[in-house]
Amino acid sequence: MIEEFLKSEKDAIENELVEYFAVLNNSEKEILLKDFFAYIQEFVLNKKAKRLHPILLIAAFKGIGNPIHVQNQLDQIRKVSLAVELLHSGYLIYDDLIDNDIERRNKPTFHIQLKNELNKVFENIELPNKEDTIKMYGRDMSILGGTQGYLLGLNVIKASRFSENLKLQAINEYTAAMDSLMKGQIIEEYMNYHNITMSLEQYLTIAEMQRASLLEKSAKIGAIFAKGNLHYQIEPLSQAMNLIGQAFAIRDDIIDIKTDIKARKKKIVYIFAVQNTDEDQSKTLNEIYHKEELTKNDVSTVETIFAETNAVIIAEHFSKNLLSQAKASLKKVYPDLNKDQKVFFNEFSDFMYMREF
Repeated sequence: MIEEFLKSEKDAIENELVEYFAVLNNSEKEILLKDFFAYIQEFVLNKKAKRLHPILLIAAFKGIGNPIHVQNQLDQIRKVSLAVELLHSGYLIYDDLIDNDIERRNKPTFHIQLKNELNKVFENIELPNKEDTIKMYGRDMSILGGTQGYLLGLNVIKASRFSENLKLQAINEYTAAMDSLMKGQIIEEYMNYHNITMSLEQYLTIAEMQRASLLEKSAKIGAIFAKGNLHYQIEPLSQAMNLIGQAFAIRDDIIDIKTDIKARKKKIVYIFAVQNTDEDQSKTLNEIYHKEELTKNDVSTVETIFAETNAVIIAEHFSKNLLSQAKASLKKVYPDLNKDQKVFFNEFSDFMYMREF
């Protein structure tokens, strides 16, 4: 059931995004801004994007809303759902820039897009420090592009046809999501640059801020527009999404374990490993993680220590426990979710754990 729902809603959201950018382009008179928005459009309209955040918003609206009214408001809630996709895209632009990633979803990242564009402009022009200038352009415009993504999403909510009271509640959650994303990034970068090994509690806090918050806020905004009961419906649904988001972060880091080792990132598997290492293993990990560049043998050594300490198995069990808690929280939603969405949200937790994309 979930695969069918994800595909049908993804297709609908893709169509809404195309229409949204067409309207944005037609309404903007400044030619340079039109050009800039075209780069944002190219970044956002990537067919490999999963659109999970707007889908969650729509599913929560359908699950909690009065079935009599849901169908009549479906077009409008799909338009509103673009807000969280634009917010997510703005965050990805920042994240790719900070990590200096060159590719996302098999296409150049936003700052690389901009660098490539200026490279073409300057191709036959000799300039002092040309390479640095091009790099700075990609950086500066990405900072602006990420911020613009947030603002575009905010304007989507403001322009919707729902009541002013519901829009204000939704905007509060939207800005809270943006605040959480930024704070999570600040904490992570601070710890990275100060070479601080995070505790399990700190890891879960960052996972909640960077991964879980937007999943949780997406569902919460959908539930708000559906006029859900705050205590009995919205809060348990939000808690479930928060737990699923943390489990998703752990699963993601398990999948990316080799990449994280090469980058000397001390994620969840590392945290569980150091809790169970002997003196020699601890010394080896410390020496390897202080190297400027790791060899294949270094990576293999770390993987062996992770295996010997059962760190991956512990992380997987921890993630599964979070999902069990999430399903228990979903059972607390009262009045219950509408039938199809109840199935969807329960399947969604397993879907996020089993994901390999």
